Amino acid sequence: MRVALIRREYITYLDGINKFIAWLGEGLVKLGHEVFLASWCYSGDVGGSSLSAWFKRIHGLDVEIPVYTLERGSCTGTPWFRIMSKWWSRGRWLLERNSADIAVVNGALPLGFKPKVAVAHGPILKWSLARRLVQRALYSTFDRVICVSEETRRQCSKAGILSCHEIIPLPVKLDLYKPVDLSARRNIVVHIGTRPTKNPHISVKVVEELRNRGINVELVIIGSRRRELEELVKEKSFVRVLSAIQEREKIDILCSAKAFILPSSAETFSYATVEAMACGTPVAVSEAVPSEVVINEYNGIRVSGLNYSDYVNALERILRDEHLWSDLSRNALNHVKQFDQLEIAKRYEKALRELV
Repeated sequence: MRVALIRREYITYLDGINKFIAWLGEGLVKLGHEVFLASWCYSGDVGGSSLSAWFKRIHGLDVEIPVYTLERGSCTGTPWFRIMSKWWSRGRWLLERNSADIAVVNGALPLGFKPKVAVAHGPILKWSLARRLVQRALYSTFDRVICVSEETRRQCSKAGILSCHEIIPLPVKLDLYKPVDLSARRNIVVHIGTRPTKNPHISVKVVEELRNRGINVELVIIGSRRRELEELVKEKSFVRVLSAIQEREKIDILCSAKAFILPSSAETFSYATVEAMACGTPVAVSEAVPSEVVINEYNGIRVSGLNYSDYVNALERILRDEHLWSDLSRNALNHVKQFDQLEIAKRYEKALRELV
């Protein structure tokens, strides 16, 4: 098959959706399929003939996947009416010009091409009624809808937008991760994500209290730059904020950390948590992270609510109890195997073959 993997807006965003596209695309290539990526536009200085090479490098791929965009030059902002209009008027042309047999779209858009599969990521419960009605109409034009988790299915059903045909979790390129023993780890706790829903300010308070309790750890926050966060941590020497780092550097930090924290308000899968587990790094996460990702007291600790003291207690247990640390680490490495890149690609391959 020749598969088009579509990102509705920017192929240059450093987020979970583009990571999904990259790792699923490579998985399908390794299974013998031809894959290309299609997007509305790119941002920043990366563009033109360098997009494919940049995408390979930034996501730690072994293969280079062709990237095509509807807009020829760099773009800014998210003018949704213009984006959707462009997909309606030029999307089919782009896919047919590049001989696509089937399209896999992240989210829903007006695309006059068949067959096509939508992948629902979420979260969506805060969408307005008007947006829900538009999305329901768009999703109804797809031949199949795949949800990335039970939580995505629940939210889509509750919002009255769609019914998932099946659930396929996000893929992880496990060979990128090199777990090490506790004795080789650094005294750091990692938090990934700087958007308000990720609540990095809670993680800052948690590590500050851990230090007050005599646990000598530092906090590394990885994510895009935000002024509020920079103001919060500018006088806190135990916090480092890293922005725009490459995938392999982020993985090196995750795999050398003693723990991972994510006091998030909203998740439908949580790539960051799965990546930490692929490193064998014990996790303390909110109950927003789906239970199919973290099973409490087995491959991580789930914390009810967003009270920072509860996260302090959870991390203190992990950092002081070597037996608990080893159990959580070992179980995480076993649990994460179900998200292996090739296994997930095989499930997509089966779903796509049924439509082609």
